[in-house]
Amino acid sequence: MDVPVVYQIALDVMGGDNAPVATLEGALAALEAHSDLFLHLVGDEARLRPLMRQLGFKGELEARCAVVHAASVVGMDDKATSILKEKKDSSIRVAAQLVREGRADGVVSMGHTGAAMVASKLVLGSLDGVDRPCLAAILPNMHGRPTVLLDVGANIDCRPEHLAQFAVMGSIYAEEVLGIVKPRVGVLSVGEEEGKGSAIVKEAANALRDMDLNFLGNAEGRDIWNGKFDVITCDGFVGNALLKSAEALAEGLIEGLRGVFHENLFTKLGAVFSRPALKRFAKKLDYAEYGGAPLLGVKGISIIGHGRSNSRAVHSAIRAALVACEHRVNDHIQETLGRLMSQAGSQEPS
Repeated sequence: MDVPVVYQIALDVMGGDNAPVATLEGALAALEAHSDLFLHLVGDEARLRPLMRQLGFKGELEARCAVVHAASVVGMDDKATSILKEKKDSSIRVAAQLVREGRADGVVSMGHTGAAMVASKLVLGSLDGVDRPCLAAILPNMHGRPTVLLDVGANIDCRPEHLAQFAVMGSIYAEEVLGIVKPRVGVLSVGEEEGKGSAIVKEAANALRDMDLNFLGNAEGRDIWNGKFDVITCDGFVGNALLKSAEALAEGLIEGLRGVFHENLFTKLGAVFSRPALKRFAKKLDYAEYGGAPLLGVKGISIIGHGRSNSRAVHSAIRAALVACEHRVNDHIQETLGRLMSQAGSQEPS
């Protein structure tokens, strides 16, 4: 009889605005939902043990997790590189170290984004053949499907081969984790016509055309939301600006609608009848549905969540890490990247 596979995820319990309560609640929900999951709960053991008892970690659920003590936390005012010297004992560094040592398959953190990226890049290291790991945002579009935008902040200055690698890794993630068959891939530009964009964008597009990918050409900013593409590649400067703008716009839309519906008696009545539709709309824009951004191209799985994550977002992030492990995303990235980049005649990584 086959022995069931159990995937081990290291969770930075102390990371995030709502930690450690929200992270522990999300961890408990994930354990209840996924029988093939074992969690390493990394944080201040003296704080975690009493909270775990209060929240109901017991029996079989308690047996599928272990507390790993970490003496410090990387705060939002700390430098991302503090994990290398001053805060080697921080929860995110200790969690990443568990993956490096082979004790965990992946790491999940809702804490300091920069520190989580530094931990993933320098502690875990890059996969063979990956020039630069990239951060992917999973954004909802108007057709109710996710759009993968990458890079969104890990790499500011990029060469054409970097954008091409981002596209390949994003396509693999979209297919294996998000379940999108033959993801439609585009490169972000200032026009949809072939030949539009900077020299780097045009070279990246030419490289992608030579690959065995479902490459549709240039994508414009509106295509992130209209569902025309499943994966859109860009440099981290542009991607991060788009992501931050999208977050602010989504919050502004929801708050603006709330304000309108509270103007008078008639609008309040309208709000009552519109509430189900508004909830569905808000759910489409809710980052908690996808939980976090995968840092693709590192050894082991790394999911970096929003600092304001609630328990549902934590659960979603753990689920994303689990699915990435189950579908052997990193194996697919290494196998596919070398083959497709050779098709494009790309230069050797520098």
